Amino acid sequence: MARLEFSATVTVKADPDRAFDYFADYRHVAQVLEGVSKWEPVGSKSRGIGARYNVELSALGFPLRSVLRLNRWRKPEEIGWVSESGIVKQEGGFTFTTTDRGVRIELRIAYEPPGYVVGAAVAKRLEGVVRRRLQGALDRVRDALES
Repeated sequence: MARLEFSATVTVKADPDRAFDYFADYRHVAQVLEGVSKWEPVGSKSRGIGARYNVELSALGFPLRSVLRLNRWRKPEEIGWVSESGIVKQEGGFTFTTTDRGVRIELRIAYEPPGYVVGAAVAKRLEGVVRRRLQGALDRVRDALES
């Protein structure tokens, strides 16, 4: 199965702790990432390694549901996740790197499209849409952190 990877970056005039704290608040995900309609904790833990989330997003008009688990949490350098369930196996995360202009934030998502060859072909055609969504999300984060 073809594994597809996407990434987007933005430099924000903020310190890494502030940027990390913004992403550590799960409520911001659905606000900034187009297509995500739900990102809610499963249980009482909403931060740190092991926190789990019910996630719903729309792709080609179809809702995709999954449970994601945080598997990386190093303040202020990194937050990452992996899917535990759902039709699309995925992993991703944010990294925060100090620069002379602030903090460089990178969002990376890797996933395996369902449906083998057909799924991979459809996913490849959506590649530009996915990249634009990721970059748009980071641009909205930059605007929020710099305002």
